[in-house]
Amino acid sequence: MAGSGKKRKKNQAVLWKPLAVLALMAVSFAAGMWTHSAISRPLYADAGLTYIEDIPVTTDFIPEGSRARPGGLREIKYLVIHETDNFSAGADATAHNSFIHQNANAEEGIVSWHYTVDDHEIYHHLPDSEPGYHAGDRMDEDGGNMNGIGIEMCVNEDGNYEQTLINAERLCARLLIEYDLKPSALRKHEDFSGKVCPAKLINDGRWDEFCNAVEQKYRELKAADANG
Repeated sequence: MAGSGKKRKKNQAVLWKPLAVLALMAVSFAAGMWTHSAISRPLYADAGLTYIEDIPVTTDFIPEGSRARPGGLREIKYLVIHETDNFSAGADATAHNSFIHQNANAEEGIVSWHYTVDDHEIYHHLPDSEPGYHAGDRMDEDGGNMNGIGIEMCVNEDGNYEQTLINAERLCARLLIEYDLKPSALRKHEDFSGKVCPAKLINDGRWDEFCNAVEQKYRELKAADANG
């Protein structure tokens, strides 16, 4: 009986060895896959939006190394809403894309933001995960520049402001979902610097209306995503 017990223990030890090797191989494989994923991850994580429903999103980033593009990665906490305050005819998203590029290395008064929205298109100027200069709070921790995606809405006199609002609401809803934010992440430029911006929304008493519209669209998109 004693000899039988020793033999059984020996057989169990023999069986455990290949199982231990397989377990180590599995752990090594998983670690290797994680490392590869981390190494191959894009430097600038970005939602990569090309359309918001039927509205085209044109990506034309400010060149790296420009004074208006400070670079570096950050945590996204807010969507910071602005209006361009440029009522001139033709001051649409294309015009503001030209402006932001032409002034990317200005000696003073540098500004940069992530998206410009008008009544028929959207321009994307900075990767979402990079900070910009739009909230007027330098690079304060937990601030609009450091942690917010800056969204400018056009108010040109030859544009359709109501359609611009709708397009901005759609963009905000999609970005909230992309970055796992709640509608409470919406902020005004005014919240960070005190400047009355977005001026039309504030002066016309429509900020809450805008936020409610974003939340409604957010809920619709969440429901659609959940249903496949």
